[in-house]
Amino acid sequence: MSIADYPHRSGAHCGSASLRNLAAHYGWGLDEPLCFGLGAGIGFGYYEAGPASRTIMGRSSWLESGFFETLAIPFEEGDGENWEIAWEAVSARLADGTPVVLFADLYYLDYYGTDTHFGPHTLVCLGTEGDDVLLSDSEFESVQRLPIDRLRQQAWGSEHGFVGPLSNRWLAIDGERPSPDTSIESAARVAIARATKGMLTDGESGAWGTQGLEGIRRFARELPEWTGLDDASWSARFAYQNIERRGTGGGAFRRLYADFLAQLDFLDDSFADRTRAIADDWRALGETLRAASETPTTETFERAGEQAATIADHEEELFVDLREGLEND
Repeated sequence: MSIADYPHRSGAHCGSASLRNLAAHYGWGLDEPLCFGLGAGIGFGYYEAGPASRTIMGRSSWLESGFFETLAIPFEEGDGENWEIAWEAVSARLADGTPVVLFADLYYLDYYGTDTHFGPHTLVCLGTEGDDVLLSDSEFESVQRLPIDRLRQQAWGSEHGFVGPLSNRWLAIDGERPSPDTSIESAARVAIARATKGMLTDGESGAWGTQGLEGIRRFARELPEWTGLDDASWSARFAYQNIERRGTGGGAFRRLYADFLAQLDFLDDSFADRTRAIADDWRALGETLRAASETPTTETFERAGEQAATIADHEEELFVDLREGLEND
């Protein structure tokens, strides 16, 4: 049982590339930056959990579901159910020819061969073949196979998610071949409003730690203290990876967001240009953190903190201007 001719392609980020492939499957004609932006994917989280003592993430927690909400596409979602109930729901949709988004831990996806827990990682289940599940994983050029028992016992319900255990979460379109029930412009306006609210509102109690600008400022303040962490080198290395290497599209997802903004006729081109400049700032910070991972000195972490503080200032100006631009348009 599998979905034939699914348009699997690799991409910059697991969430937005999976959405792009779904969009191609349903004929919506959306590229990856549009999927990322329409899901209000830009964000920031800073928390004391995950593979390192301190973890950062440059995207929002709601990207995948937010994409369907913004475009007014009916969808169903399951979360927190036991394996039997969750897999029964997924199997029923696969039998109807509906691809299902899953959220898993890379560590237990055998085809990765990684020794680092990383989840939730977004992929699309296309069906089963024998004892294997077939997965459209945007990190790879072709569809991957994983033993169903590996998904059941570990990958889908891993204890090692960034902000707590994974919980057999799935998401799927509701209906045979639904289409967006709003225009791209209207959806983009809603998505930008949601993104600016997420970045400009303090997120101390958010699911992904201290979020938005307050998260970046806390990150900046605490970076000089990272020298006191037992895993200072690994925390710095993992932060660098989450800025530049682990499926971010570069510059802590800011480059993807700039490419989204550049496609919107109702926005001045300067917004995309400013976002690309901020992505360059994130890349420079990533290089400082990479250096800190190799030589974790107070001086290097202090320099990283100064860079992060400057980024926070620039992002505040950007998102305030985006919000005001929408309100005055």
